[in-house]
Amino acid sequence: MDMPTQKTIFIALSSSAVFRNLFFFPQSFFERIKEYMQTHAELRVVFLVPPQFREKYGAFLKTPELGDRIQYEIVGIPSRKSFLQKMFYFFYSYLIFTGTTKVMATMGTRPDEPPAGGRWYLAPAKIIIARTLGRVPWLKTALVPALHLKIFIDRPFQKPFERYKPGVVFAPHLYGWFDTMLIAEAKRQGVKTVGMPAGWDHLDKYFLPFHVDTLLVQSEQVKRMALEHQAYSEQSIVITGYPHFDFISRTDYHVSREELLKSLNFPLDAKLILYVSGSAYCPDEPEIIDAILQWADEGKFGSDVRVIIRPYLGGRKKDKEIDEQKFNRFEGHPRVRFYQLEFWGDLEKSVEFINIMHHSDVVISVYSTMVLEAAVLDRPLMAIAFDGHHTRPYRHSIRRFEEFDHFQDVLKTGALKTARNFEELFKFLYDYFQNPTLDAERRKNLRDTVCYKLDGKASERVLKALIESFPK
Repeated sequence: MDMPTQKTIFIALSSSAVFRNLFFFPQSFFERIKEYMQTHAELRVVFLVPPQFREKYGAFLKTPELGDRIQYEIVGIPSRKSFLQKMFYFFYSYLIFTGTTKVMATMGTRPDEPPAGGRWYLAPAKIIIARTLGRVPWLKTALVPALHLKIFIDRPFQKPFERYKPGVVFAPHLYGWFDTMLIAEAKRQGVKTVGMPAGWDHLDKYFLPFHVDTLLVQSEQVKRMALEHQAYSEQSIVITGYPHFDFISRTDYHVSREELLKSLNFPLDAKLILYVSGSAYCPDEPEIIDAILQWADEGKFGSDVRVIIRPYLGGRKKDKEIDEQKFNRFEGHPRVRFYQLEFWGDLEKSVEFINIMHHSDVVISVYSTMVLEAAVLDRPLMAIAFDGHHTRPYRHSIRRFEEFDHFQDVLKTGALKTARNFEELFKFLYDYFQNPTLDAERRKNLRDTVCYKLDGKASERVLKALIESFPK
């Protein structure tokens, strides 16, 4: 095929997290690369999309003004693994064993399901692998990728590589299997690779089999995880910031508090709690909300208090159904509103949700990325570390999530108030209602140490690093 351009970039769009990070908002990475292409006619971009996202993202990627210089290819990858592939996957995954790995592999994130892998009793073997072979750098950086190419022989990306002959491959969801297979083909073809974890909690879970030539990370914290857990060298890492924080930190989308409260049909003097659900991870959340509503009804906060519940919006249908059942009791409650829309990825809905978060007097979130997003907006932060009126074993308790590695830096700042009983829950809420500037310095420390720069230029830095990765 006769191609009019000299430089081609492959970019994987394999998850909604990538769409959130790089695509949906004004001045995103996607908009910036399109602007760059307007003045650089030599550049072509091919997006690689799994079949399940054809309808969701296909139309969005069409860019008539750039003609065929922006295209997308649908690529399906095999989902089944042979016995040998499963054994090898198990082996290299547990070359690290962090606090996050411990929760996922021994206790599990859902109390009603077995841990990842389903066999908690294999934990000693996993720890031994991490504490012995996991300390051999060449095994991580040389042997594992070499064996991966020999054991996983399917090449779903071979034809797109032969057709377009890319100069650079960008995998912005390194934890995902789609992106792993893409990088494998790039390694076979000798093509330069750029990669990025789609979330701040992706590099401390399991070891990833391939190193990219240039690793883009969101913060110093994620860089440390790349160095300590994924055996990257410092010179291969570029810190960009969180691209979707470019959008969250903008103020031109903000509406007044009065306008927001009117839209919710809440009193204009009401205090507002945003409760971000942990879904199936946290079955006792209704008891927490019941207590808050009872205190509000009794006037114990000294102010009118209203609650917005954001149920779990994760990908699993089962988790969504659990949340719907869990919060049914609050349907129609005069103090409660639900925000049940998928927001990241839809500009109008995202603006609406950002305004809810921006005007919340307290954001309660169960060890999720929402803590960072609320910190960007300087909202008082709380987490729940007790199981309502239950006494659950530790392996099923909400308390286990405090072991997540990526949350240790958050906890160290003191910006996240952690309620360990109903008395502390009431006290922290009452204190924040009385003094919304409480812990402001700690939240600033959280932004400085975990969120990196909030200058609106993270997407720009991603593009710059990608363009500079082309072979000279």
